[in-house]
Amino acid sequence: MAADVLDDIERVRIANENRHRQLTRSVEDSDGETRGFGYDESHPDVARLAGMVDMLLKVEHDATLNLQRVLRRHPLHGWMKAQRGIGEKQGARLLAAIGDPYIRPEIVRDDGTVVPSGPRTVSALWAYCGLHVLPASGQQAADNQGDAAAGWDQLSADRTASDNQRFRVGGVGGDPGHNVVDTHQGDAGVAPKRARGQKANWSTKAKTKAYLIATSCLKQLVKPCHNPDEGPTVHVEDCACSPYRRKYDSRRAHTAVTHPEWTDGHSHNDALRVAAKEVLKHLWRAAKAHHEGADTQ
Repeated sequence: MAADVLDDIERVRIANENRHRQLTRSVEDSDGETRGFGYDESHPDVARLAGMVDMLLKVEHDATLNLQRVLRRHPLHGWMKAQRGIGEKQGARLLAAIGDPYIRPEIVRDDGTVVPSGPRTVSALWAYCGLHVLPASGQQAADNQGDAAAGWDQLSADRTASDNQRFRVGGVGGDPGHNVVDTHQGDAGVAPKRARGQKANWSTKAKTKAYLIATSCLKQLVKPCHNPDEGPTVHVEDCACSPYRRKYDSRRAHTAVTHPEWTDGHSHNDALRVAAKEVLKHLWRAAKAHHEGADTQ
């Protein structure tokens, strides 16, 4: 709830900042057209809107503090606090998007039967965040992670195929209506993508939050480690850089050899995806340790 409140306030604040910017904008766009109104800050409408934006900033600040207070009572706060690049604000938003990293919620079947909640694999967590890989197929195929995403790594052999299909329809991470059968097309080793007219079977919000955290971790490059002339990053032994930055650089060095035809953008996106999966894996391990009574620090 605290994360949803912050999201709502942030959207309203951004929308009104854009309105204020457009009211006072007087420069030409790249096509030579001037689309701003060019009003001065002293204009009464502009001044009132600026005042509302200031109030929204204060409300957003209070909502952020509230979200951070909620996270500090969470059993995984200690793990997040120990990670370079994972702040309380984004860390709390990720947890809000995925729920318990280790325990999936209960599943409600079409016939009303309720399947109790239970542990899920790290592959299931990746699948819920859209970070799984589709198999080689030129046709629509069931996602290999589909059953895992619902928390079912093995389906009972004594059920019929149609029963198994219905049983796969379940929820993960707070979305019990989530359909875990991947209806998207894919080639060997490719990430799932949205397709027009088809409902994605992963959480876009969870995927976005995981990528934002991975991007933040990339900035945790600590001297004497450096990136000479935008070339490969050089890490010293036992450096203080984020482990997810090191994972990113390791992946880019690997694909530079295995896929020399990739562009810089392709290589970056692939390594960022691997770093995001590493964050989720360690978060899943911390949650598993908590449920098993071990230390999550």
